[in-house]
Parts: sequence; structure tokens; C-alpha cells
Amino acid sequence: MVLRAGDPGSIGGYTLEDRLGSGGMGTVYLARSESGRRIALKLVHQQFADDDEFRVRFQQEVSAARRVSGAFTAAVVDADPDAPLPWMATSYVPGPTLAERVAADGPLSSAELRQLAIGLAEALRDIHRVGVVHRDLKPANIVLSEEGPRVIDFGISRAADNKTLTMTGRVMGTPPFMSPEQLNTPREVGPESDVFSLAAVLVFAAMGRSPFDADSPYMTAYQVVHEPPELEGVTEPLRGIAADCLGKEPATRPGLDRLLERLRTLPAADDGRDGHCGDGDSSDGDSSDGDSADFLAAGRTPRQGWPVGVRRALVMGGTVAGLAGAIIGAIAAFGPTDRPKVAREERPTTVAASLPPGWSAWHRRLPESSSGVVPGDLGPINVASSTGDRCLRSGSGLYCGGQGVALTRLDAATGRPVWPDPPNETITDIIGVSDGFVQAVTEVNDGEKTRLAGYRLSDGKQEWWTDIGGAYQGTTFVRGRGHAVLVQDWDAETFQAVDARTGDIKWSKRVSDQLTCRPTVQNGHPYAECGPLDSLSSEPTELYALDPGSGEPKRIFSLPSSAYFLGTRGSESLYVEDGGKDSPAYTTLLFVDRDSGAKRRVKLSPSIPNEAVVPSLVGDTLYFVRQNGEVTAATTGGKRLWTKATGVEWLSAPAVSGRRGALYLAAASGRVVALDRTDGRVLWREKPRTDPGGNRADVALIGDALYVMYGYDTAEVFSIDVTGSRRLPGGG
Repeated sequence: MVLRAGDPGSIGGYTLEDRLGSGGMGTVYLARSESGRRIALKLVHQQFADDDEFRVRFQQEVSAARRVSGAFTAAVVDADPDAPLPWMATSYVPGPTLAERVAADGPLSSAELRQLAIGLAEALRDIHRVGVVHRDLKPANIVLSEEGPRVIDFGISRAADNKTLTMTGRVMGTPPFMSPEQLNTPREVGPESDVFSLAAVLVFAAMGRSPFDADSPYMTAYQVVHEPPELEGVTEPLRGIAADCLGKEPATRPGLDRLLERLRTLPAADDGRDGHCGDGDSSDGDSSDGDSADFLAAGRTPRQGWPVGVRRALVMGGTVAGLAGAIIGAIAAFGPTDRPKVAREERPTTVAASLPPGWSAWHRRLPESSSGVVPGDLGPINVASSTGDRCLRSGSGLYCGGQGVALTRLDAATGRPVWPDPPNETITDIIGVSDGFVQAVTEVNDGEKTRLAGYRLSDGKQEWWTDIGGAYQGTTFVRGRGHAVLVQDWDAETFQAVDARTGDIKWSKRVSDQLTCRPTVQNGHPYAECGPLDSLSSEPTELYALDPGSGEPKRIFSLPSSAYFLGTRGSESLYVEDGGKDSPAYTTLLFVDRDSGAKRRVKLSPSIPNEAVVPSLVGDTLYFVRQNGEVTAATTGGKRLWTKATGVEWLSAPAVSGRRGALYLAAASGRVVALDRTDGRVLWREKPRTDPGGNRADVALIGDALYVMYGYDTAEVFSIDVTGSRRLPGGG
């Protein structure tokens, strides 16, 4: 990853050359000493520099790492924990992480697995001999160098003879690779915890998944503490070794000396048997097809932070302490008989498939944008009436990009890239696909300026761009025989129509100098949602229609501040209203005629909780998807049809197939859940394809082909048919 504006040129006398990655704790740079030696230099994020507790922890990290020196660890070269921005430099170990290696090529072969297992066990033996417990052994902290595996990042380790920091309510680690004692008694963790993590890592290397896999840290933590490991498909002798190391009680796990003896019994040569077996029906792996390499720059490995096997630490410098507390609360709340129940999984009855010509299930990793800018957690810039999807389809093409992903056109049938090279600009959001162009938002001068640009559908080349400052963007709307993009200058409160084919500004209008507004497009028509300029609330109270030809505003109706726009039905716009502070739930549907302004209200019976909910309108059915995975369906007449718990958190808005009688939702992990439209029961459900962090997934249907975009920064796309029966070999 290239250096960005604002990155220092040097730190502690070391010249920075590149970015290796960035996490919750800090940024890691590739640097050189004056003699030319390459090092990996970790620089702590600014927000942690004034945190006294964090500084103490960082000093412990440096101390622990300095005490560890072995053939399978990265040695500390230099450090300054007292600097304004603390930093530490270690020897640079070239090579992909285990997480990246499995993401790119699938599970390891027998010989690779044996080398990894013995190397990691020897690394842990070196670490433990100097009184240090790593506490965060995971695929992202293991580099596969040409000389063997290297254990890196002692970010949450502590010296065993040091006084433990007071970490009230905090848990340090990554759930799928944490031990039960890390979750139950985090201040009493010993070397046995690393043995547990080692076994979880080896299962991941052999199978492409952790032995404790769920769609949320909460459920993963529950499985680690209460459930037996999932070792189906792991062959002997690794299966027996892993089972012993994954014992819930630390005292039952083998010591490292004994473990090394057993690991040496693993196959030393590839004899046609890998560390795993299966029938090809698994979907939890993440192997790419042979063409995936087209998306990686020559000579580069996937960058650190690739989605598979990499979960954000529950707590990095205290920034997500609440989540850690919630996990412990979840473990305490779930007794042995209280595990959430999920409907029995069934396959829908056979219906003749309707698929794009030449279609077959595929998987594709998308290329990251050239700058590496990832605004993902902030969501798309598009704020009005757009889905914010990172993939839009038009004809036989899928156009994907934004949030760290370069603009890319894929063939919907095969997943192959249509353009030989993606545009070099940083795409922050795709606005639309119309009039022979992809309209997208780009940033220049390191985000100081925003441009709306048009990229030809034929070859992806940028043909026009228009500076739009710090504007909000709506979607495209119909203007005459073509389309235009509705944008609004944030400061001047001026709406503009940008021609979708040429980039020319066709009109510029302000609704009123007494109102503050934002753009929205409803049913292909431009509107402005406005409120009083001096109001302390940012919620709009008036809706104005903008003439597509001139931008002339016309007041349509007043808008309740509690109303949330869902969609349109004929001449009516449909909103859902909540009951305010006294009733944290959606209580009423509001229908407003866009021509006359006439309103009618329909009561939702019963009301629907509005906390962490994504509401959407599909046909005449409303779907409310809660963050916890609960889905509610209701009619536009206000009648609740059903409410079901899917057991899968952070789901997308649904894609609905009428001919299949089903709706499809996906988690950030790429996991797909199919529900029956009639009663909400689970028809089928895939296993996770990667880790659950990151942006919400996007789901789209073309006939019976289901397309899912998922992943945290560098995203991925895959397709299956809507029965869920067409799996990719090895999950790829």
C-alpha cells in the first residue's frame, strides 16, 4: 500500500517507504534504516497517544517482544514507547499472513500444514520460556515467510511476571481463536491459552475455518466457552491433537513439548491427502477461481487485513470496550439450555431454474482502489434515496466499487472482469449506471475535493468529471430523454442537475434561503427534503418537488420529523413513523400523494421495534431487519405477517424472489440465509465465507442467480442459484 498524504516521511531515523497495513491500534509501515535494512515499523494511532493505560500496555508489548527472540518470531530492532506517537520497529518478514494465504489459495496441503504446526509450536515454546503469553495467536498474526512461519504482533501480550493491568470489563483478543479462560477470567490467562489458540489456528489452516464459527462475536464467544469444537472433516492425526488442545479446562491440554512430539506425526509429504476432507458441498472456504489473480498487482501478495480469518480485536486500546463487556454479558446470559433456537433447515421444492445465459456459480475478489482509502465505517457518501449498494447491475454487467474497492465491471454470468484495467481514481460511491456511463463519486487531493465522474460502460475509461465540492449526492433521475444526477452543495444549499452523459450542469437552484435541505430521488423524480435553517434538529419537515428541466422547487407536503422514507407505490410515497421518545418502535405507515399532498395513515399492529433496524419495501410487503438477525414482515395494510430469528446478525436488506416464494439476506461474512416468504422459516443457510466485520452485504437477483457482495475493505462478490444448491468447489 502506498504512503498517503499526512504519513510522516521518517520516524526515529527510519525512512518510510510503504504501508503494510492498519488496524485498531496503529499503522504498520515498511521502512529502511540508514544502512538499507528493511524493517516493519508500527506507529500508534493519535487517539491512543494520550491514553495512559494504553501507553503502559504498549510499553509491555515492547518489553515482551524484546524478550522473545527465536527462529519463528520477528525480533525487535528499535522502539520509543515514550514518543509523542509511540512506535516499535521489528525485523521485516516478507510474505503473506496465514489469513491471506488461505483466502487466496484455500486450506494448506499436508506438508505445509506440518511445517506450520511445528513452527508455531516451537515459536510458542520460545515465547513461553521467557515468561510471555502471546494472547492473540491468530491467522492474521502469522506470516508465512520462505523460511517458515513467523509469529508477529505482541500487541496484547503481557509478561507473566508483570503485574497485570486493571482491565475492568475488557476482554483482549479475537473470539474464534481465544480460549475459554480469556473470555471468563481474562486476567488469569497462562501458556495453556496459547495452546488452545494454536489448535484453533491449525484447524483454520486445514479447513479454511475456525473450529468455532458463528456470525457474531457474541455467538462465537458462547461456542468457545460452552460448545465442543467443530472438527468434522479434519483428518487424523490432526483431529485428535486438536480435540485435546481445545479442551475447555486449561489443565487438560498437552504441554508444548508433548504437543511437538505429536505434531511430528503429521504427514510430511503431500500424498493426495490434505488436512481436510469433504464432498465439495462446503461453502465456508474462500478459495478464488483461477482468474482471481488478475486482480492482484504483479508481485504483490494480498494486503494485510484481507477479510478471511481476520477479525477485529474486541478491544483495541479501549475503543470497543463496550463490545467486550457485551460478549461477557452474552456468555453469562446464555445458560446451557438457553441457546437461541433456529428453525429447521429445509430445501425448497424443485422449480426449473431461470439463470442468465452461460451462468455458472462464481467467486471474485475485487481490486482495492489505488490509494487504499477505506471510508467503510462511515458508510457511503450517498445519503438520499439510494441503497448505497457497492454493486449495481445493468444488462449483463455488474458494476462494483467504492469504500476502498476500485471501480470494476464484471460479467454477471461468469464473474470475469470485462475491463482490462480498473480506473485509477478512488471511487467512494457508485451513483448510477445510465446513458452508457457509470456515474461515480471520486476524491482528489486526498479528499479535499469531490468530483462526480462518468466512466464509459464499454471500457471503463473516464470521459468526464465535474467538481461538486463537498456535496451530498442523490441518485440519477429522468430528465427528458436521458438522465441527470442530483447533487447539492453542502455550504451553499444549492441543488444541481449534472448530465449523466456529459457531466454538464444543466441547472442550479436553491429552494429557499430560510431552509436547509438534502436531495432525494423518488420514483425517478428529484425532490428536496427541507427543514428550518435555524432548527437544532437535522430532520426535514417539508418535501419539495424539483422540476427535472429547470430545478424550480414546488412544495408538496409537510413531513413529520419521525418519518422514514421506504419507497413509492404508484403516485404515493410511503413512510414509516415511530412513536417518539416514549415509544421506541415503528407504529404507523404514512402514505402521501405526491401530486395532491393528501395523506393517509395506517396503524402497524403490533408495532415494530425501531432500534438497529433496516426497513425496506419490496412490492407490497415491508421487511424490518434488526441488527440481531430478527426479521419481521408486514403488509402495507399494517398487518404483521411473521417475525423470525435467523440466528445471523448484521444482515442486508432482502432480495425477494416471487417465483421461488423466498427472500434472501446476507451477512457481512458473506453468509446467505433464505427465508420462506409465507412464514419466515429458514429454508437454507450457508456457512460464513469470511469474518463478520465490515460493511453490510449487498444482495441482488437476476432471475434465479443470486449475487452477494461482502467483505470489510477489499470486498468480494460471489454468485449461487437461489436454491443454494450450486456450491463452488471448496467454497471458492
